[in-house]
This record gives sequence, structure tokens and C-alpha cells, in this order.
Amino acid sequence: MRLHALEKWVTECLDTPMMVVRSDATMEKTRLNQAESKRFNKLRHERRRRDWLLGRNALKQLLTALDRGDDTTAITFPDRQVSLTHGGDTAFAAGTTTASLGIGIDYEPLREIDTRIARWFLNEAETNWLNEQLECNRVAQLVRLWTVKEAAFKSYPDNTGMTLKEFSIIDAAGAVTSVVATGHGACIQAACCACQAGYMSIAIFRESP
Repeated sequence: MRLHALEKWVTECLDTPMMVVRSDATMEKTRLNQAESKRFNKLRHERRRRDWLLGRNALKQLLTALDRGDDTTAITFPDRQVSLTHGGDTAFAAGTTTASLGIGIDYEPLREIDTRIARWFLNEAETNWLNEQLECNRVAQLVRLWTVKEAAFKSYPDNTGMTLKEFSIIDAAGAVTSVVATGHGACIQAACCACQAGYMSIAIFRESP
């Protein structure tokens, strides 16, 4: 299902035409092509199979909307125009027709987590900002910052070997912010909003001139 209101907001925030699709239902296996069926049959765990079908459902809808067919095996992440995320029983796919970009999407439902995990992906400035928030809001803000960093990571085409801690959020409080990949000079813009009892972030990587 296309999320038109979200598409409009993200398009305006990131100055990039955007499509966003949500899938709450797994896809019938009969819709898989031969190559997709081969990948599916290699999955052994039932939950992994369900999540994979959920994601393929969103991805096929998005690729069709982008006029890229619906063969999901043609996509290798990170892709410059398409990104996919799972959270709970929902999958989201985001895409753009704009060339020479990297795109990333991440969705995380709110849940009880130990805020001490922040040390694994937040830098000092981000940690200080988080500690300044009301204690009752810290888990939600930690989840929000995670989605921003994860989306930025996914958007960066050459992210092999990198960690989330290498992506620095310039405005931790902002709904729209720049993200800098330490030592890489990457120009990334991210937009984040509340979504389905959680947070969603979409990031765009723009190559330096």
C-alpha cells in the first residue's frame, strides 16, 4: 500500500521525489518467480521465511510503482534507488526515481530496551543530548536516533565494514537533519517521523560535486 501523505512529507523534507510502500501481509508463494523461489527455499526458519515474504511483498509493489518490473532478485542492497526495512509484522520499502543517489529506510517499533546500548552506536555529543532528555522519553529517543543512523548507513553505497557510530547526526533533536560519515565526506540528509507506534527514518545520500 502506498503511503501518499508520508511520501509528500519526505519529498518536501529531502527535496527528492519519494515513494513509500507498506506491507502488513505476507505474499503468496505463487507470486514468486523461479529465482525468488530458489532463494525462499534456502531459508530454514519459519520466522525468517515470513519476514522475507513480507519484505518481497513491499518490494514488488515498490518496483512496479518505479517501473522497474517486480523481480526482487535484481536488487542488491545497498541500492541507489530502493531500500527495505522490517519491524514487527510490517515491512516498508522506499524508492526514488532520482539518479546518482543512495537511499535508506529504517523502521523500529517502540519496545523496552536497555538504554546502555547507546554506547555502541551513539557518539559523545549524541549521548550527551540523550542524557539531557527526560528519563521517561529516553527509550523513545534512543529508538528514533537508531532509525536515523540505520537509514543513513543503508543510504551510503560504500558502507562495507562501517559501523553506525561512524555516522554522526548533526541535529539530534531535528525531524530533518544532516548526517556525516566520519572520514568519508558523505553528504546525507535524513527525515524521521513517528510511525505505527515507532519511528521511521528515510535518508538520501548525495555525492559530493
